[in-house]
Parts: sequence; C-alpha cells; structure tokens
Amino acid sequence: MKPALYVGISSKNDNVEIAALEPGRVAVSSKFPATAMGVQAIKLFLADYAVPVRLAVGGVAALSLALTLGNAPRREVFIVSSSVTGPSVALAHYAKHSI
Repeated sequence: MKPALYVGISSKNDNVEIAALEPGRVAVSSKFPATAMGVQAIKLFLADYAVPVRLAVGGVAALSLALTLGNAPRREVFIVSSSVTGPSVALAHYAKHSI
C-alpha cells in the first residue's frame, strides 16, 4: 500500500494544525480548534480521501488524536515524539519518508 496522501498533525494547547501533502504538489495547511468539533472537522477531511493515507501526529494530544483519527481502513498512523515534533508541514514530510 503506497500512500497517496501524507498528513502531518501538530497539536498544541489551543489548536490543531494539519498539513496535507500529495506527491508532486505543495503542502497545504490549516488550523482547527483543539475541541471535539475541530477533531470532527479533521475526521471529515480525511474521510474524503479514498486513497491510502499516512499520518504523522505529534504534540500534546498526539496519542488521543492518533487513536481517534487512525481507526480507518487504508490509514497508517505514526506518533512522533514531542522532542521531535515541529510544524505540521514537517510532520507531513516525516510521514512521507517513514517506512
């Protein structure tokens, strides 16, 4: 399964930043509130992709986000150590280059 979409998610205290990277395209990013509604918006965004997706999640809520967002077919999730976590675009590139 070769992913067609790479997503980086960086959770901070008040917001969740998400970056999406498709092969051959420039990454795009957006911020959502760190609330149930914000996580639901990210779930809806990811549900629109019927292609394999690889996510790299880091930050203060990495574990809960990974468990919430990763429970779907054709989706791989990596939890990135908080000492390595950077901007969501960097996490999207990490997802692209991970095994």
